[in-house]
Amino acid sequence: MKLLSLVKMDILFQVRHGFYYAYALVSVFYIGVLLFLPESMVAKASIFIIFTDPSVLGFFFIGGLVLLERGQSIFGTLFASPVSIHQYIWSKVLSLTCLAVISSSVIFYVIHSDSFDFFPFLLAVIFCSILFTLLGIVLSVRVKSINVFLYVSPVFVILFYIPLLRLFTFYESKLFYLLPTEATLILLEGALSTIPIPIYIYTIATSLIWIAMVYGWAYVSMKDFITTKYIQ
Repeated sequence: MKLLSLVKMDILFQVRHGFYYAYALVSVFYIGVLLFLPESMVAKASIFIIFTDPSVLGFFFIGGLVLLERGQSIFGTLFASPVSIHQYIWSKVLSLTCLAVISSSVIFYVIHSDSFDFFPFLLAVIFCSILFTLLGIVLSVRVKSINVFLYVSPVFVILFYIPLLRLFTFYESKLFYLLPTEATLILLEGALSTIPIPIYIYTIATSLIWIAMVYGWAYVSMKDFITTKYIQ
């Protein structure tokens, strides 16, 4: 089964189970909040919202999806088919990133209209969504229930939220530049200003390196899980 078909099936599943309706309501809520904020707070608040919710929705949704499929013993039959682990992972990542892009774009467009640069904004959301969805896969194959997933998840991802300290001028360190989420914040800020070419290169390179590393981790985690649970 080709990857495109898998992505289409996952998107249809997400639509049927209310993912898109839920985030339509979430988007409307965030737009309402931002419209009532003082103009001086809107830029940072909108970046904070995109960074902490729509861009990372894949992390929490993938946890629920993987644990649901585990509970229904879908993996045993799924991987006996021509579907590879690579295809499974990318199908989940791309379908959830599609939802993240739509929700984030609606919020940012309504609030900032045509006064923002869509390209760095799009890169930020895509990179962030891919990264966090992959992290969600890594965690979800290591826990036994959604409750445990929710309890452990803050500790699992807290490191990646540290660059928010710089966004709100609480603390700044050059070490933040080692984190992919610093690159994400720079791209989101650049959507409302300008980004020099060297900084563009840094954000893209850092994001891709981290995605490659975490993808390898997610693949090995999923492969070990399948081998242990379903392959005798």
